[in-house]
Amino acid sequence: MSNILDKIFADKKKELAGTKRELPLPELKIRMGDQAPVRDVYKALNEGKNSKIIAEIKRRTPFKGELRENFNAGEIAGDYARNGAATLSILTESNYFGSHIDILKEVRPIAPIPLLRKDFICDEYQVYESRAHGADLFLLIATWLEQNQLTDLLHLGKELGLPALVETHNEYDMEKAFEAKASLIGINNRDLKNGKTDLNIARRLIPMALQEPGSTLVCESGIHGREEIEEFEKIGAHAFLIGESLMTSKNIPEKLNELTGRGANEQ
Repeated sequence: MSNILDKIFADKKKELAGTKRELPLPELKIRMGDQAPVRDVYKALNEGKNSKIIAEIKRRTPFKGELRENFNAGEIAGDYARNGAATLSILTESNYFGSHIDILKEVRPIAPIPLLRKDFICDEYQVYESRAHGADLFLLIATWLEQNQLTDLLHLGKELGLPALVETHNEYDMEKAFEAKASLIGINNRDLKNGKTDLNIARRLIPMALQEPGSTLVCESGIHGREEIEEFEKIGAHAFLIGESLMTSKNIPEKLNELTGRGANEQ
């Protein structure tokens, strides 16, 4: 494989064949009917005075390894929900991030806010699977998906009442998001092919994204403090997906309050 992103998607496709045999699509569709209504991520990311943080739960990454000792998804979700997270991002990929889709069911009763299923989604089955396990939205990575794939998966989500966060990394990705008529657009400062992070990507792409009115823009990766959040809010970002800064923090509630600006607003 030419890069880590290609390898992750290739392994995901192999894994998916077994998953489909174990839990066929008709059964997934039945399980969808048992889920609570989808929580409104647009409302969560656009209302209120504090900065909107999509707080991520992930055990490890292929670039940094294990992120947190004594990892407990339920405890982390509780800390996030009680301390101002607008939405949670839940890694469900197993081979490279050490997770599984059942974490969505574990977190759902703890966090009464929208849950983003963050995985390497390339098949319609995974969209149904996301809804059947309690996700309120799911991730689509424009860098890897072909235009038709991206558009079709996004539209399937809409049919199921499930929005997609379309993640972009360059101008070509942004054009693909526009073509697919994405209304929730992520700008990832991390190059998923090599793990390198550069905040200038968001500085360059946010003005481009604002050319299409009505979108909710999410700045992803490389955000460590309040100063960076304030900078990107000034140029048009609506929300921030933050994982490693929170997962490696010695005090998650304190760090999250810093990032949202809650502490400053409540003084």
